[in-house]
Amino acid sequence: MYNYNEIKQHIVDNILSSELLNHPFDHKFVEGVFPHDFYNDLLDNIPDKSDFVPINTTGRVTTNYSPERFIFNFQEKDIINKLEPSKKTFLQNFLKILVSQDLFTSITSQFSKTIDARLSNLSDAEKEKCGAPNFDFLIKTSLIKDFTKYSLGAHADTTTKFVTFLFYIPSNNDLQKVGTTLYQPIYSADPLKHHSAEETKQNFKKIKTCPFIPNSVLIFPRTSMSFHGVEEVNINQKERNLLLLNYFFKS
Repeated sequence: MYNYNEIKQHIVDNILSSELLNHPFDHKFVEGVFPHDFYNDLLDNIPDKSDFVPINTTGRVTTNYSPERFIFNFQEKDIINKLEPSKKTFLQNFLKILVSQDLFTSITSQFSKTIDARLSNLSDAEKEKCGAPNFDFLIKTSLIKDFTKYSLGAHADTTTKFVTFLFYIPSNNDLQKVGTTLYQPIYSADPLKHHSAEETKQNFKKIKTCPFIPNSVLIFPRTSMSFHGVEEVNINQKERNLLLLNYFFKS
């Protein structure tokens, strides 16, 4: 049985001690984010593909979004209750770590300069969307499976997005080339537009791709320059497993 406060502290300590990178925008990429034994148990408790649903059928994205991304939202009781008891218990305890105030406060403090700059320069429309000046936050987290031919053009995320965590949870290094790519616009680019693959090639400079390696996480606050995406994944039917943890402004 795990001491979940110790697990949470391990996560926080690893993230706080990692380097803050600022090109092409502020972000952190952290390896060994979970304790080794806990990570192996996390892999063992990922639900079967049959428990996931195509994300383009959930209302969370547009219907023309890639059909190769599947989602398991373990914040919804009716979904997690369908799991066998051991997996259900593990994921419920894990969820408590992910939505904890300690994690939120510790990590957002690492990006205080970027976050303060964004909040002090919100447009009137953004202030209304984000609930300024009394900011409150909504946490959304879910497990993801991507399959062959999945891709995602450059985008900076919706205005109400606050901070993104992309936990990479593969079982080995076979897919290390298909991580998240960070972009810099060559010309002025609309941060509210989801750019196509062709527009991404023409209008953005690829700065780097974070390696899709076990037990790692990419973290960044949303800004008008936080352009990122996934170059086409062609992985011969292998699964690309990750965990999304997103903080949103409550309007």
